[in-house]
Amino acid sequence: MKLASIYYILAAVFAVAGWLLFTASPILRSFRRSSTANLILAGGATVWFGWWLWNLPEPDLVGLPRWPVLVVFLGASVATFKFMPDFLSIRGLGVLMMFLGRLSLDGGFGQLPYSFLSALFTYVFLVIPGLWWAASPPAFVQWCDWLLVASTRYRVMAVALFLSSLACVWQGVKL
Repeated sequence: MKLASIYYILAAVFAVAGWLLFTASPILRSFRRSSTANLILAGGATVWFGWWLWNLPEPDLVGLPRWPVLVVFLGASVATFKFMPDFLSIRGLGVLMMFLGRLSLDGGFGQLPYSFLSALFTYVFLVIPGLWWAASPPAFVQWCDWLLVASTRYRVMAVALFLSSLACVWQGVKL
């Protein structure tokens, strides 16, 4: 994927996240235990990883046959939906953030200095929070509750996301 496309994708993600924060959307509180959000976010992460696993080069599988690995992964994913649905949407969001971060870093590989902004935003807004939230969904709940208590907090974060979105658009146009 081209670096300009990566910048536009990051700009769209940051703009949507900024809008959700700026309006203090009730979605930020309700999606945590929503079965629909579980299906969309965790299902999206499962599909993306399954697609990635299916297209993984043969040497990266270390001699394992592709079909059994894919079946075991999909079986574990279905079991997760059934037996561990609590905060699954937050874990799915974290995994999707890390996958988007990987896509962003792959797109900017070898394109210095144009990829510095993409790498910075990827680590600050996607990879680090994605790892944190996927590993500890209650940390997301606490952070989100803390952020949404005071309008100054979530507005400042929303403005930071909007400015990051504008910076990504500007950098994408420059390419």
